Amino acid sequence: MPSLFTIVSEYFWLVALGFAAFNYARARRSIATSVPSDRAMDALTLLKRFAVIGNLPWVVMAIGKILGVTPTIWSYFRPQDGNPFVVAWFAIAFAITCIYAYWVLFAGGAEKVRDLQPLAAVGRIGAQQQSLRQIKFYAGVGPFFFIAWAILVMSMNVPLVK
Repeated sequence: MPSLFTIVSEYFWLVALGFAAFNYARARRSIATSVPSDRAMDALTLLKRFAVIGNLPWVVMAIGKILGVTPTIWSYFRPQDGNPFVVAWFAIAFAITCIYAYWVLFAGGAEKVRDLQPLAAVGRIGAQQQSLRQIKFYAGVGPFFFIAWAILVMSMNVPLVK
């Protein structure tokens, strides 16, 4: 029987998609009980968009693993190697943070996030509602945080574990 380390190393994408499915189902139930019925369709639409877009990096990781291009998750800690699936993963994840920041800051997304509470999908069910200022701050910082995180990952020079 493979160790937990081996399972996580090779199937992290499956674990991430499983958690996403669990959070999606939980958020749907929360919307059904806590969002007024006249806004429920908007909330469900937003939740579906978040679920699809937010899982694109894990789908890229899954394809890379299934095709054998990225043997383990540890490949994703070495974007400096230029593996096309690792580079695509970073590019998609960065693009998502930028698109979200733009949507929140310039396209009315902050109000939708405040009113429809899609953050219930990540465990904020029943939590105190965030202000527009907080929502905009976190969205605006997101791309910069991602860049800092990517630089940290590259500087660690993690050896590949197979």
